[in-house]
Amino acid sequence: MPVEREVPEEIKRKVLEKVSNKSLAEIAFKYIKLVEKEDGTIWVKEELPDTNNHALMFMVLACVNYTQRILRGEDIE
Repeated sequence: MPVEREVPEEIKRKVLEKVSNKSLAEIAFKYIKLVEKEDGTIWVKEELPDTNNHALMFMVLACVNYTQRILRGEDIE
């Protein structure tokens, strides 16, 4: 069964250094989880219940993108 966990602090820190609106990004991370499947693969999942706040929605998507890139070992600079 897949296991969900919070995004590690070191990944959050790297993403927060990259984005301009840090307070919005901190809120966005409340809607983002890492999911580890039985085979050990990890993917990033977002659960944003309300997409009417477009700024938050786009920040969630940006944070998911940056988190995925960091997990793949890519540079986000």
